[in-house]
Amino acid sequence: MVSYHITNNLSIQNKRFVGYMLTQAFLYGILNQNQYEEAKIMGKIRARTDEELAARKQEILSAARDLLMTMSYESITLAAIAEKTSISRPSMYHYYNKKECVFVDLIIQEYREWGEQMGPLLERRCSQEEFCQTMTDILWGHETLLKLLSLHLTIWDPSYDDSILRHFAKETLPFQNTLKEVVAFQFPDAGSKERNMFLIQFSIYCNSLYETKYIAQNQMDAIREMRFLDFIPPVKEICYDGL
Repeated sequence: MVSYHITNNLSIQNKRFVGYMLTQAFLYGILNQNQYEEAKIMGKIRARTDEELAARKQEILSAARDLLMTMSYESITLAAIAEKTSISRPSMYHYYNKKECVFVDLIIQEYREWGEQMGPLLERRCSQEEFCQTMTDILWGHETLLKLLSLHLTIWDPSYDDSILRHFAKETLPFQNTLKEVVAFQFPDAGSKERNMFLIQFSIYCNSLYETKYIAQNQMDAIREMRFLDFIPPVKEICYDGL
């Protein structure tokens, strides 16, 4: 309709020129849209909505999780993470400017999932044995979390500014509160000092589980040859008994 009113009062030659220009503009728009969609697929277009931003960050965290379980933390780079995603390397810096920030968010996500899995322990009281078994099963099902816990001191860069530490403290506070509530609910007769001591020991204990769970076979053989211990139980049993 618009093109009709524009061209109605023009000469035939001018009509042809305007028609050509309108056609070119239409094709240019299609090509630009195709290029935009292609660039979006290739990760060259920055996320524009909260949903897109969340999806991009989740893609990055999933890639980082996969790499962590197949590589050493020290050998992982932002470039290696980018290669496992649909996001281009330069675009990675729109979401994370260093790999440590990626793994801080991954730890937060793992804590969140752990907190959700502890929910049933707030619904009914169970025996001490059942409590220890449930906590052991949860930990054993979070291989990524166990490795991240063993890397806490490595991941925390002394050069971090306060905003990153505040971000971590804020996002993990719900987990900390859930854990405290679970312990208080399951052990109502324990005093606050006893519960606090359990939480401190539990934290230290969790940080060492990954190294114990994945101790190299040659190390296990050396321990047996030294005959330092008469019997070495399965590591999961050690975890359960330790709790």
